Amino acid sequence: MDLHAKPFYLNDEQIAWVEETIKNMSLNDKIGQLFLFNSPANETAQETIERLDKIGMKPNGFLLRGAVSKEIREKIKGFQDYYEIPVFIAGDLDRGASNMIMDGTACGHQMEIGATGDPELAYKTGLICAKECAAVGANWNFGPVVDIDYNPLNPITNVRSFGSNPDNVLKFARQIARGMRDGGLIPCVKHWPGDGVDGRDQHFLASINSLSVEEWDASYGKVYQGMIDDGAETLMSAHILQPAYTRYFNPDIKDEDILPGSLNADLHNKLLRGKMGFNGLIVTDATTMGGFTEIVPRSKAVPMSIANGADIFLFSRDIEEDFNYMKQGIEDGILTIERVDEALERILGLKAKMHLPEKKANGTLVPPPEALEIFEKGEGRALAKEIADKGITLVKDTQHLMPLDPKKQKNIYLVVIGDKPGYHNTRGDYAKLFIQKMEEKGFNVTVYDEEDKDAAIGKMKVEEFKKKYDVILYFCNIETNGSDSAARITWPGHRATVPSMIHEVPTMMVSIDNPYHLIDAPRIPTYINAYTSEDIVVETLVEKIAGESTFKGTSPVDAFVGLFNANK
Repeated sequence: MDLHAKPFYLNDEQIAWVEETIKNMSLNDKIGQLFLFNSPANETAQETIERLDKIGMKPNGFLLRGAVSKEIREKIKGFQDYYEIPVFIAGDLDRGASNMIMDGTACGHQMEIGATGDPELAYKTGLICAKECAAVGANWNFGPVVDIDYNPLNPITNVRSFGSNPDNVLKFARQIARGMRDGGLIPCVKHWPGDGVDGRDQHFLASINSLSVEEWDASYGKVYQGMIDDGAETLMSAHILQPAYTRYFNPDIKDEDILPGSLNADLHNKLLRGKMGFNGLIVTDATTMGGFTEIVPRSKAVPMSIANGADIFLFSRDIEEDFNYMKQGIEDGILTIERVDEALERILGLKAKMHLPEKKANGTLVPPPEALEIFEKGEGRALAKEIADKGITLVKDTQHLMPLDPKKQKNIYLVVIGDKPGYHNTRGDYAKLFIQKMEEKGFNVTVYDEEDKDAAIGKMKVEEFKKKYDVILYFCNIETNGSDSAARITWPGHRATVPSMIHEVPTMMVSIDNPYHLIDAPRIPTYINAYTSEDIVVETLVEKIAGESTFKGTSPVDAFVGLFNANK
């Protein structure tokens, strides 16, 4: 490999640091640098360090989540002060810095940004995320997601994707990555070899990208090649099979021997590094996912991931056990020291590209506390508001109901569906804000209560209901909670709330997450997608319902999911 070349572009002095550092490492040090760990929000830097020191582990970095900026900064400083080789500080920041930094900006899911039709907003999203990360000392983002949302039943790609059109996905992904780089944050494109074809979730099993070689080249291949050509430094390899390309390189392989991307030497070395020319760093997706060990036992999968082309092993089911599995893999000949050293060249090469050794030497790995002022300036909130304003989409309104007028449609009967804490948003309960904002606009809102045995929508006569209520409004906030294999509507009240009065009472549905609810409610005459469960999105949604702002978004996917009755 050539550290002078794209995407590293190192000078001779930087390469000398990489080579000298590897030369002076013990075997334990080398193995430790292959690992990046999740440091829990409730654990201090010192507690994490002590836990790792007990097993002789010095990792290459940490992923952090869920603390306010001051606490995150102190934790990062603790890590950088302690480790001689500066560490990566990564975030899984699909919606902006808020998933790591609780007072950071939640700009909106990528699909909301895609719905704006404005790639410049993607650039601004990447830039504000980078600025906020830089303020606390974070330096690496596991994003953007470059998956193509072909399958509306996929519960995990969904709103994390920019949409179902490969050209649009590439257009927006390029800009959000450019914004990250311009702000000093290294992007990581994911999830290789491409999620969104299968309707299942690699968190639970090894899912499948079933496209032919030609279909993959024209879609995922096009997107990944564009990102590589733009200088993508890092890529996340997922627990997703791509049988067609595996057979292309290995025609005699048996079905049962086809491995997911994170373990697949053909996909890493022959396709990604060979045919597509990717010279950057490969990190596995989280190895705590079910898909990682569905085909190969963990004791072998741990060293195989590095042996077959990945450079970083992400997370651990048990740190000490995985550390020992990696060492045993070397002893058993699954993983060679030469392959370990090659991975280390890329790991340390990226750290050199990021100027982490120089920053370590001059004490600037973590900015001074004054840098936290960015979280008080509101720059990110203004951007999030613009994205919500331009992204919220009126998918259909065949009854010409929008906007609502409290003088004509004052009494709203609200049915809340889902709205529980989920995988990407641990809060839930956004209906409360929705109700508050609707009432501030002059509407009376009555909420369906499943505990009420005489609940109106299930028990009241149709003619009585028509006299009492002007609009039935379904408020949907459905996302996977980390253990669901689908993100579909479950109607409250044992089917009592199924939309059965659409011809008698004006009926509408809004979704602040999953954009595909017309699968389950195809004849709903007015349907709105907002894509992101965040306060600013809910506030902007109400403004549009009340006619204070027009609907500007365009759906980046087929919200009608090809159903002939969904657009009626």
